[in-house]
Amino acid sequence: MTNSKKNYILLVVVAACLLLASVGATADPDESNSPGAGVQQVTETEAEVRAAMAVFDRQRGSGDALSEWLAGKLDAAAEFGMNPALSRLSIGNATNSLYAVPARGHVCAVLTVGEGASVSCPPTGDVAAGRSAPSTVALATGDVAIYGIVPNAVESVSVQTGPSESTKVDVEGNAYYTVVSAGTPLKTVRYAGPSGSVEFPIYDPQLVRDG
Repeated sequence: MTNSKKNYILLVVVAACLLLASVGATADPDESNSPGAGVQQVTETEAEVRAAMAVFDRQRGSGDALSEWLAGKLDAAAEFGMNPALSRLSIGNATNSLYAVPARGHVCAVLTVGEGASVSCPPTGDVAAGRSAPSTVALATGDVAIYGIVPNAVESVSVQTGPSESTKVDVEGNAYYTVVSAGTPLKTVRYAGPSGSVEFPIYDPQLVRDG
């Protein structure tokens, strides 16, 4: 399975990693290089997305909305045709919130980071089949956030951080999110989905940036 290690900057502060996985690392300010640029924005959530992710079954409420400022930035770029007006809050807390945002043939995971966001947009078919890879991003504290989106059948993922150290992370709203301390060895994320068990490498965003 191929993973992307390249980030794109969306309007200065919104970091987007737009192939199969994001790592929150080195940025390219040239938006024209983005593989998701120039796609017509969706006006409704596609049927395949609704079938794969129950988070889109519920009626959208005020708590599902991104901040007006961030939604405006994402709306202006509309990578893969994503539409922040259709977002659903999957996981929310005091520091970082994770949203699922439908796009055209893709589903975007938008993790708020400070005033911006880290964005990963796996293809809808990969999400539905349980083959969507995780993303990582460095936080202001120096810690590393690990996040991703999965289909309805997945209830938890296992985050491997050493030769024998693993942590079970529960899925909420078709998404998972966890934070590990700076310097923690990052190995893989594993989970069992409709296509069977999968395992994806996870990367330290600081090492990717320096490399």
